[in-house]
Amino acid sequence: FESAEDYGVFRYPKNRKWYGLIMLLPRQKVEKDCPDPAEMLEILNVKIPPESRETLLKNDGVYPCYHMNRNNWISIALDDRLPDGTILELLRRSRE
Repeated sequence: FESAEDYGVFRYPKNRKWYGLIMLLPRQKVEKDCPDPAEMLEILNVKIPPESRETLLKNDGVYPCYHMNRNNWISIALDDRLPDGTILELLRRSRE
């Protein structure tokens, strides 16, 4: 993104399709009850099988996706609420 140089896109090398997106955004974009409109949150968007969506959304720090199709993607807060191994596994699955 030219307007957001600190965003990062994970692309599959063969077809250049996205399987992950890291972005910094106001926390209120994913947590509507956040009291501080200036508070920022780094998130990772990953693609998921639609049948796993409801289970994943039960985790603290996992949200309906911001900026992507909410049926096929989730947003994960990168603030230590989820273990690194879980985040990396979700990213790996997204790449598949």
